[in-house]
Amino acid sequence: MALSDMFNLKKQLVQYGSHHYNRTNVIIHMIFVPLIFWTALVFGAATGPLLSMSFLPSSLKWLKVLGSNLGFFTVTLYSVYYAALDPVAATLYAPILYAMCYTATEFQAINPNATKVALGLHITSWVLQFIGHGAAEKRSPKLVDNIIQALVSAPYFVFFEVLFALGYRPQLRKEMKMEVEKDVAAFRAKQQKREQQPSLKSL
Repeated sequence: MALSDMFNLKKQLVQYGSHHYNRTNVIIHMIFVPLIFWTALVFGAATGPLLSMSFLPSSLKWLKVLGSNLGFFTVTLYSVYYAALDPVAATLYAPILYAMCYTATEFQAINPNATKVALGLHITSWVLQFIGHGAAEKRSPKLVDNIIQALVSAPYFVFFEVLFALGYRPQLRKEMKMEVEKDVAAFRAKQQKREQQPSLKSL
């Protein structure tokens, strides 16, 4: 994937939408993509504070509750990238991301088996997503050819599913939907052609 494409919101959404067109698969991802991200933040919280926050002015001391662990810095970097794609959506999503970071940090702090529990949920969530792609979508996940989108952009695009349902950026949604339908139609035609080839050879 070209670097410029990483910051092309419409192209990224079309690529994601083309692999998440089936309604069942979409619902699976809306549930389990956030869970994968949250459990990853639990893993990140296990690092403990990586940076002292004693330098913060009294008005910002509340930031300490988030912890300066790996999860906190991951959320911050993701938020910056999301803002580059769409600043309004990123602003709406940031409080949710930091809330996830806070709860993941608290879970890691109070539960001695936090990492084991998170690992079980993490693996289960990935398995269910692969099942969604295989059984419902019948198309390989984007993880196969776009690792960055699968691991970084997916939470944001799941959030976009919600925003679009609420009427956010209708023109973008319309344009994206048209491109996705073209891509899905082309993929299905290609699949149908492959399935017909063996029967044609046998004639």
